[in-house]
Amino acid sequence: MIVIYEKSFDWNEWFVIISILLLNLLILITPKIFSLIEGMAHYLFGIMVVHFFDHTTSVKPWDLYDVNDNSYYQLMDFSYYVMNGSISYFFIYLYSNLGIKGYQTILYIYIWSIIALLLEWIGVKIGLFHYDKGYKMYWSYPIYMLVQTIQIIFYHKIKK
Repeated sequence: MIVIYEKSFDWNEWFVIISILLLNLLILITPKIFSLIEGMAHYLFGIMVVHFFDHTTSVKPWDLYDVNDNSYYQLMDFSYYVMNGSISYFFIYLYSNLGIKGYQTILYIYIWSIIALLLEWIGVKIGLFHYDKGYKMYWSYPIYMLVQTIQIIFYHKIKK
């Protein structure tokens, strides 16, 4: 059964489009600290990881929530994943640029996981996510921490 939450182009679509435009513009104007391939790797990391987790938890057999206006995959869902690519890029950009090391890494991941939860909460409020199938937003926090830890490990592997 296909569930339709909205039939119009509204805040959830505008949020994704504006975020993509602003974040990618910011990527273009910030000083480059990564090679093109390394920057693309971190950008694609965000797209692929979010896509993986969303399609693990939001489709059968679990089907815990829906993304955007419909319960099936659509173009705006992919746009949402692209938006996460730029967020992933800035996560590692700031990590590298600030020279975070040691115990600071744990604090950095903790803070970014809170930021991610805040962005997710905004997404729920504007209709980007629909948790009417039983998903609890706080379940995302350990996922964010895991993914960010993996991305930092990935960053250090690339640097070697």
